[in-house]
Amino acid sequence: MSDIKRIGIIGAGLHGISALRRLSQNENFKIKCFERNFDLGGTWLYTDQIKEDIYGRPITSAIYHNLRTVTPGPLMEIDDYPLEKYGLPCFMTHQQVLQYLNWIVDDCDIRKLIKFNTEVKEVKPVDLSAKDTKWKITYGDIRHKNDLQTEEFDAVVVCNGNCSVPKYPDVENQEEFEGLLLHSMWYRRPENFVDLKVALLGCRYTGIDLAFELSKFAKKVYLCHNWTKAPTILPDNITEKRSSFKRFTKSSVILDNDDELDVDAVIYCTGYKHEFKFLPEGIVKIGKNSDVSNFFKYIFPAEWRTLFFMGIPRQVSFFKMSDHEALFIRSVLENKAKLPNDEEMQKIIEYDGANRRITCHNQFDWDKELAHYAGTFQPYPPVMKKVWDHYFNSWSNDFSNCKKNTYKVQGNESFSVE
Repeated sequence: MSDIKRIGIIGAGLHGISALRRLSQNENFKIKCFERNFDLGGTWLYTDQIKEDIYGRPITSAIYHNLRTVTPGPLMEIDDYPLEKYGLPCFMTHQQVLQYLNWIVDDCDIRKLIKFNTEVKEVKPVDLSAKDTKWKITYGDIRHKNDLQTEEFDAVVVCNGNCSVPKYPDVENQEEFEGLLLHSMWYRRPENFVDLKVALLGCRYTGIDLAFELSKFAKKVYLCHNWTKAPTILPDNITEKRSSFKRFTKSSVILDNDDELDVDAVIYCTGYKHEFKFLPEGIVKIGKNSDVSNFFKYIFPAEWRTLFFMGIPRQVSFFKMSDHEALFIRSVLENKAKLPNDEEMQKIIEYDGANRRITCHNQFDWDKELAHYAGTFQPYPPVMKKVWDHYFNSWSNDFSNCKKNTYKVQGNESFSVE
């Protein structure tokens, strides 16, 4: 039996690039990557456009013009590609991140494996009952109407992004609001909100970052959320409201605590949801918190060993983690991974799906588990968690200045802050 495997990769953002890089290192893997945009980068491919492109396809980038990465350099580096080598700072602009990804792609000579302007329409299993089933991918060039082709692959890696489908809250009378209402995915520049009164709903990184940006231009900024308190100190010109939205009027939003905010614009910083329209219904199951609930270690369904997903945990933003997911998938495809039996795997999936959400804080444990099962790479060294913990504490104390430091790792146990 031939060891040659044809592998289809959907998406050429960070996760797709990581999969391309690691899987292409096995000469028996013949790879084709499908990217519906004109270039690589996924969400890092910035555009001033919102909603739709010139072909009527949804814009999938959630990047805004002034965005600078929130994660310290040691956790943004992909193995073998230190930021310092390319003269990149500890906290990169989105332009620098895109350039970094392009350097990696060109160094690995994997750009030739990507079909650009190509949208995947359907992915179907050849034999639903077989764990090693092949998959048929139907795709087409978005520039040519009715262009459709179908190819068969031994395995598929889905990397279609976790910040491309906005999630909206259910708020009464939203349609009555006559001001500007948008999701943070469509936010681009703070100058568009000069002298406006703006309410933001959501208090994770995006909500806080946009509140700080807007406060320099807007007349008034309200940061609304249902946490106990904002996870950082806010400047005087941002008003914190510890309450969510209940309903709209024509010119205001009324909060759950019945406070009424007279506003000109509302921005939902309420996150994203997973969407896999090209897959048959039932393959991906969504549980609480809109999280995928039926994948082993959030990477593949128990039914198959030929369908993989990357980037499922949304709060994991470290580039190294993407690299490790790709290495784990390669180990499974090479039959090197030491996976649990079916019964034990199902127990793990059910427990994780019901009780465990992977976040930036516990992803280090998840990384150890992937390394354990793969048996082909080392997990994060302990120093990486120390870097993250120190940075998160700095963020909580002073968000506006937390990205001015430079973190340098010294060995596997210590780091310095400059």
